[in-house]
Amino acid sequence: MSRWPGDAEKERTTFGGLSRGRLMARIGSTGNQTTEKRLASLLRKTGLSGWRRHRPLPGRPDFVWPKVKVAVFVDGCFWHGHNCGRNLTPRTNAGAWREKILRTKARDRRTDRLLRREGWTVVRIWECQLTRRPDRCIGRIRKALSLRAKTPATEDRSTSQMSRGPRR
Repeated sequence: MSRWPGDAEKERTTFGGLSRGRLMARIGSTGNQTTEKRLASLLRKTGLSGWRRHRPLPGRPDFVWPKVKVAVFVDGCFWHGHNCGRNLTPRTNAGAWREKILRTKARDRRTDRLLRREGWTVVRIWECQLTRRPDRCIGRIRKALSLRAKTPATEDRSTSQMSRGPRR
């Protein structure tokens, strides 16, 4: 049962007369045109390689460097509750939106804890930061990658191999 007020299938929007439910169903959760693709383009342009997209890890990170265990999330300012001054406060159903965004923030914290517990470095980049200071975003990723490259990344591999027994 939904905690959302109103009936999303009956409420009509100004987007081609679609119901709110059908409109929201069209919003994809992966392959975001503006943020993820922008970061992928920046990674290619700056020569950062070795990344993969949408690996089946907790929280489904947007970009993953599996060899050094770095996970990058690109978070939308509205959906993840960034207080960046872009005035993204909804005017209708404000209480329901606030609750939804709080749940998203709590889920993000749980995901970060879980990934870190599994030995991953987590980098979260805000949509507005990617637009305003892309160089800083790339710098944060480079720093995480270089720190992980300096620490023995083989610790996890050697431990798991030891538990499996000798290699043949």
